[in-house]
Order: sequence, then structure tokens, then C-alpha cells
Amino acid sequence: MANIAVIQTAFPGDVILCTPVFQSLAEAGHAVTAVVRPQAEPLVRHNLYIDKLICYDKSKGLRSFINAVGELKKAECDAAIIVQRYLKSALLPLYAGIGKRIGFDIAEARFLYTTEIHYDKDSHEVERCLALCDGFSKTRGFAPRIFIDDETKAKSKEVLLSNKIDPANFIVIAPGSIWPTKRWTGFEQLITLIKAKLDCGIVMLGSADDYLLCEHLNRDKLAVNLAGKTDLLLSSAIIKMAKLAVANDSAPAHIAAAVSTPIVAIFGPTVPRFGFAPYSEKSIAKVSDFSLRSESDLLISENSIVVENKYLYCRPCNLHGSKKCPEKHFRCMKEITPEQVWKACQRLLEES
Repeated sequence: MANIAVIQTAFPGDVILCTPVFQSLAEAGHAVTAVVRPQAEPLVRHNLYIDKLICYDKSKGLRSFINAVGELKKAECDAAIIVQRYLKSALLPLYAGIGKRIGFDIAEARFLYTTEIHYDKDSHEVERCLALCDGFSKTRGFAPRIFIDDETKAKSKEVLLSNKIDPANFIVIAPGSIWPTKRWTGFEQLITLIKAKLDCGIVMLGSADDYLLCEHLNRDKLAVNLAGKTDLLLSSAIIKMAKLAVANDSAPAHIAAAVSTPIVAIFGPTVPRFGFAPYSEKSIAKVSDFSLRSESDLLISENSIVVENKYLYCRPCNLHGSKKCPEKHFRCMKEITPEQVWKACQRLLEES
């Protein structure tokens, strides 16, 4: 059996979608060394399938790179699976002296790989990541998972109770995204609608950068704003207890899927066919089967619904989202109504 480095230094949501790789390799008997950015570390801190965890902060320049290379050398890995498709991620195992380097054939640094794996644009990102395990372990049958320790579980209950939220009866709203065009404009009205329809608490989650956004959307104080007050692991524990989560195409949607909480995900400039719809254990059968249950405005899987302005002429405009709408109308988000999103919420609540 081998000691394999798995390098995914992209955003936290991308790291969550990579977690099936850890499980696949570990269950095949391999040791796993994971390399992630510090922001994503809480999400894999207690992952049972990781033997060694290395944090690499790409924003810190050469010193951080040298430190990460040193840590990889100490790990004495036999091979590296490079999920992140950029040059720095490929240079890490090269400078660490790892002889076998596997990555996608569309990566800008593919000339540094010893083995190229086809990047299937028609597959879900989870399945694309698992394809990199070919030759080492199974490439099907795994879903994202986040492991939460008992101390964090207890703390999450304390946080909810101290804010007068019943841990057994609340919904999570995560309105933020690093990309402004991924932020749906109807969350304030949705919160009002949920309060009118349901007798339950509402918790708003996000990063410190999302705090003011959440305050603006929570002007009527119908929800508890915890944005910036929890790290990603504590947020995961809170989302795991929720009856339902509503989020944009961002990390909280993937967190919800990974902890088996029903999730309504709102897609604007991006589209699910890029391969980044919420993916849970109930999604393993076949992501392409989603289309068999599609409605005009809903993409439905077990435990998740994607709401989108499906037939808008300018979608998708970008793989990741952008700072401003290129068409200057932002119809992809503005034309999704609170009633549409509530319909999706209601459907998942009835099925759960």
C-alpha cells in the first residue's frame, strides 16, 4: 500500500467535494496526507481517513510554499493526487520529490504530471475528483463527509440555546458568497415568509465578511445572526442539527449535503451542469438522474433542490461568479422569487 498526498488548496467548498477521495484511498489501505488551505482546515480536522494534514496558505508567498514542501518531504509520500488545477499545487509535490504525480488533463500545470486523468465536464465534481484515484482505489460510491467531534457538537448546542434557538427546531440561512453575483437578493423576504409559515427559529451563518450583509437582511430581527461568530466546523455542527438550510452556490450548501441536512441551493450566474450541485450520500446513484425529476425552476435530488432562473439567455456567464453582472441586469438572481424558494423549502420539509 502507498502513502498518497491529496492536494486541494482551493476554496472550502471544493475541499468538501474532495473528501470522498480521502475515504476511497483509506478504505483501499493507503495512508493519506491531505494538503489544504488554512481556511478549510476545520472541515477536515477530524476526518477519519486522513493520516497527516498539511496547511498551505498560498497568499503567504514563498515562505509558506517552502514550509509546505518541507512538510510533504517529511511525509515521504509515494504519489500525489493533485486536485487543484493551478501551477503552485503541481509544484508542491515536484519540489517535495514525489515521483508519481496525478492530475487533470485540462490543468495549466499538466506538463508537470506523470499521469493525466480526463476531466469530464459532464460529471459531478465529486465524480471527477474520484476519477483521480484510478489505479489506487475505487472511483465510485463515495460522498462528501464532514466529521464533527463531540466537543464541537456540545458547543453548537450551547450557542443555539444561548441565542434562544431550539436545537431541534430551526432553519439555517446562509446568504453570503465570496462572489457578489452569487448572492441571491431575496433572503430578507424569504426570512419573513418562513416566519409567517413556520413556528421555528432561523439562524444566519457566514464568514466575518458576511456579518454586515446578514445584519442588513435581518433588519426586522426575525433571525439570529451568527455570521463571523463560528468557524467552519462549528457552522457544520449547527447546520447538521438544522431541519433545513438555504444557501447560494457556496460552501454552506456543500456543508449541508455533507452532514445530510436538506438543502435548497440558489444558483444565479453558475449552473448545476458545471458539476457543483449539492451532493450527498443519497446522490451517489447517479447525478445525471437529477434531470429525470426536473421541473421548470427546480433541479431536484434526494435531500436537495437547486432553484435557478433556468432558461435565461445569458446563463451561465462565469464558472465561479463575478463581482458585477456582465449584462448589468442581474436577472439570474432578481427574477428568482421568495415564493419559489419557499416552495422548494416546503417540499424538502415535507419529505424529511
